[in-house]
Amino acid sequence: MMEKDFITTLRDHGLQVTYQRLAIYQTLYRTKQHPSAETIYQQVRKRFPMISLGTVYKTLERFSEAGLIQKVSPMTEVARYDAVVEPHHHFICLNCQMIKDMDDPSLDKAIPLPESNGYQFVRAQVIFQGYCPECRKGQ
Repeated sequence: MMEKDFITTLRDHGLQVTYQRLAIYQTLYRTKQHPSAETIYQQVRKRFPMISLGTVYKTLERFSEAGLIQKVSPMTEVARYDAVVEPHHHFICLNCQMIKDMDDPSLDKAIPLPESNGYQFVRAQVIFQGYCPECRKGQ
């Protein structure tokens, strides 16, 4: 999402537009690494030394609740974040915890969302776990 669109979307969700919020989103948008809140904080702090880690966590939670970003919670203790909100799946390395987007449209066709038993499904996300090429070299 481009910055102009993001500002409009923030306003549409009743969220105030601040330089800190823009910096947090830009930091996330510009990476494909699925960073943690701590990593985002370290980057944003370079531009805004007075920002707190708590502000980054709260902002990321608000963005996630509004559907502006995706919270990727692997089987680790630290949530990671993704600016890509379009449906896609993830691969998580069990050794280095690297998260990679799996952009394979055939996966969406293979796993249709069921519409039974009174549940309303909003999205599905498949998380593949295994070892990345770098970690496999070391085995």
